[in-house]
Amino acid sequence: MRALFKSSFVWQFAGGFALGALGLVVLHPGEAPSRYNSAPVAAVR
Repeated sequence: MRALFKSSFVWQFAGGFALGALGLVVLHPGEAPSRYNSAPVAAVR
């Protein structure tokens, strides 16, 4: 188990995973852009 933690492959995989997760958080927009400002609604009484 100790040799697994010292393996460079494991550290590169974990580092890539962390960078990918950070990139998703930073580059993801706060709210998805909408094609329409509001949905058309009919007045119902």
